[in-house]
Amino acid sequence: MTNKSQSMFFKSEGVEAHWDTWMYVHNGIYYLYYLITEYSPGEGFGLATSPDGVTWTDHGWVVRASDKMVSYLGTGAVWKAVDYARSGRFICNYSEWRKDESGKETQNILFAWSEDLIHWTKFGDDHMFKVDSRWYEQYGRWDCIYPLLRPQGGYYGYWTATPKQFVGYGFGQSDDGLHWEALPAPELIWDDDRVPKSMEAGAVAKFGDRYYAMTGQATSAMRTMIADQPGGPFRVAVKNYSLLENSGAHKHTYFTRFLPTADSTLVHHQAITRFKNTPGRAICYLAPLKKAFVDDEGTLWLRYWQGNEQLKRNRLALQFSSAEDSQVRIADRRLDSEGGVVVEGTIVLPMADAPDNMWPGLYIEYDAGQGAGILVGAGGVTHFGLMPAAPGGFEREDRMAREWPFGQSVRFRLLLKASVLELYLDDLYIQSYSLPAHATGRIGLLRPTGSVSDVQVWTAA
Repeated sequence: MTNKSQSMFFKSEGVEAHWDTWMYVHNGIYYLYYLITEYSPGEGFGLATSPDGVTWTDHGWVVRASDKMVSYLGTGAVWKAVDYARSGRFICNYSEWRKDESGKETQNILFAWSEDLIHWTKFGDDHMFKVDSRWYEQYGRWDCIYPLLRPQGGYYGYWTATPKQFVGYGFGQSDDGLHWEALPAPELIWDDDRVPKSMEAGAVAKFGDRYYAMTGQATSAMRTMIADQPGGPFRVAVKNYSLLENSGAHKHTYFTRFLPTADSTLVHHQAITRFKNTPGRAICYLAPLKKAFVDDEGTLWLRYWQGNEQLKRNRLALQFSSAEDSQVRIADRRLDSEGGVVVEGTIVLPMADAPDNMWPGLYIEYDAGQGAGILVGAGGVTHFGLMPAAPGGFEREDRMAREWPFGQSVRFRLLLKASVLELYLDDLYIQSYSLPAHATGRIGLLRPTGSVSDVQVWTAA
């Protein structure tokens, strides 16, 4: 295993592919656990650590599936044992699909413990948390407990499950953090056209007097549902329902999880490339951490986390110019996009009736004369797609319209590494996007005259 550190977007170099992540912070150290998916949806999980949540050192495998696993090992989370002051133990959950007495495959939740968050010891099968068939389908999902401190002590838990009669997720509680009791699935109240075909439980956090659930819906988006009580009912968020959305054919990002810290609640998720390994498993990164906040209207948003300012290591002086046959003003030097690049500036938003071929924005080259365009329109509506540097068409692949009251101009931040990027406007997280190939290091400005200004660039390596 390499001890080489990575910043901005993290991808283990010790395994071919990984997927979901879960994190924990203890004594100022960030512990990142990633589900290893080299040939299936899960074979075990690995660990990376960071002193700041920005620069990561990979430690590789920490837990492998047992020989009883027949399909895959699933995602988990980490929390303190209720008797931590005496035992010094942390608890982790994960799942395995195994065959039951009838020979059918069923998913069970298992546990492990650690005193240093690095070395984990599995509890025996006598601690297994099995499907409670009173309220949940015996052969449905039963995976990934996310804990939430309970006022009277112990934990509430939310997990991916298959409730009987309706689409939803699992809910329960534990007095000690190890032995869990399933409770009826929370009632979910939908608009008629919003009921998904499937659902995964990402995480739940309490802001003020309300509970905010980030839910994976049909494995294509992470959406917010809100309740007044921990057991629901949960209702569709009125605004910013989709925290992560993939409106095009490719899934660029998925699976938000909350990360409580001493001074704020952060969120992490995947940035998914367009590449796969030989068995067909997606190659993805951990995206940069974001800060979760709730506004005065009770809407959950994600914003740029100031801890990421540490990414700005070397500021560069760039000039942008264009050839006669180009619609892009290209920077006068090639950047180290493999190590990571931060680009900031100001965009004056166009009029509401302006077509997107007149919107200002950014250009990121991934092949000679070919790149991705990020076009920013009125109200901060943003289009992502492919385009040539020479005059030509724009092939829109993704669209994001955050319901935020942007002014006439916005400050943008672009974080770019290899083939993945994400955009912020006035520090509000807008969208993640992946390129068809690694960025070449050539970036440019679209329709910049009077529209894009005060551009500043830093490398992260």
